[in-house]
Amino acid sequence: METKSLIAAIAASLFLASTTTAQPIVQQRKGNFRAQGNIAGAYLFQQKIFMPYLTGDMDLFFDNHVALAGSVWVSLPIGKIKSGLKQNHAVFGGINYHPLKKGRWDPYIGLTPGIGLVQAEETNGELVTRTRLSPVPLLSASIGCNYYIGSIFNFFVKAQGVSGQFFKVEHRAIRLDDLRLTAGLGFNFQLWKPKNIR
Repeated sequence: METKSLIAAIAASLFLASTTTAQPIVQQRKGNFRAQGNIAGAYLFQQKIFMPYLTGDMDLFFDNHVALAGSVWVSLPIGKIKSGLKQNHAVFGGINYHPLKKGRWDPYIGLTPGIGLVQAEETNGELVTRTRLSPVPLLSASIGCNYYIGSIFNFFVKAQGVSGQFFKVEHRAIRLDDLRLTAGLGFNFQLWKPKNIR
């Protein structure tokens, strides 16, 4: 019964948000703060495995087309792996370029370098060697789209490519190249009111 009530409350909130007359994000993006958090996945090319993440990201629009962007990715346990990555956390920061000035559809591309916190494990017979959690520089680019359904909610989808290399494992380096995918429901708030909205 509680689940039905929760679903009804979410549906009512989405309906009210989509029918509200105050939708400054559709008129102009400047001054808007957009954020989301959810569970996402990534495919690591060298290891040929999928890794689950708990992630959150944000955009702060200082301009209608350019937003300060940041994200946090916390890797979740992926079961028993004899060797390879055990933890692959990361923090990214940079800019996203949004070509459309206004409207419900908001596609973008982004460049967000970052720092990873990586731990790996190697198994050689009975000997198991695990590295310390170590910082690693990362390059990252993303492409995505937001769809604003009101003055508070938006749907989003994002694909983010990450490249890096971890050197702390003996006799070899581990490539950290992966493709991260995330989608879901986000939130947006007008932090300040831009002037001259047309």
